[in-house]
Amino acid sequence: MDKPLPALSPWWTPHVHADRRPFLIGRNRIQAALRRFFDSQDFVEVDTATLQASPGNEAHLHAFATEAVGPDGARVPLYLHTSPEFACKKLLAAGETRLACFAHVYRNRERGPLHHPEFTMLEWYRAKERYEAVIADCLAVVARAAEIAGTQRLTWRGASADAFRGASGAAFRKVEEAAPPSIASNRRRSNRSPWSWTRCAKAAFSGSCIRTVKPADLWRAYESRSTT
Repeated sequence: MDKPLPALSPWWTPHVHADRRPFLIGRNRIQAALRRFFDSQDFVEVDTATLQASPGNEAHLHAFATEAVGPDGARVPLYLHTSPEFACKKLLAAGETRLACFAHVYRNRERGPLHHPEFTMLEWYRAKERYEAVIADCLAVVARAAEIAGTQRLTWRGASADAFRGASGAAFRKVEEAAPPSIASNRRRSNRSPWSWTRCAKAAFSGSCIRTVKPADLWRAYESRSTT
């Protein structure tokens, strides 16, 4: 008779957490750097409500359902938001022109190597500006994450590209203090790239809205990095 497999240690076991802690530290550094970047661009950071009255109309997004119970026992259906989009667009309608939000969002029926039912979504908006400005934001966001991670290249499923190609270094480096020596010493620049930045970005973020980035995924994308 086969022996049962040993039980996995819970994530809060010290030796398990020790393996994951670099991701936690890296995520915090990336998120802090992105906040500084958006602040330098005069964005207003908002913290939107998680509960909303409508689950949204996207055919491929499924919201978690719950309900609010009043003191009189009356029940009102509510949903965990799949993105902060509804609240942010209300603020745009109210007159805000630059918004950024790090939101905990929830999506049912999603579970896999690239998806989790709960994750942090970075969503930002520029009103009354051309789409090229948003593209420049995307380039700066990914390049900023790469710099904090101490890498030059974005690697995804066997393909790689220079994370700084097409991004203006001065635009985001001015808003960040010098990185710790352990990170700075790992930076090595290279102009050799088998892929264009556009093609690699599409591969890495296919299916994502141009204004949506998961900070944790940025760190994972750079964790297996090339220093050539």
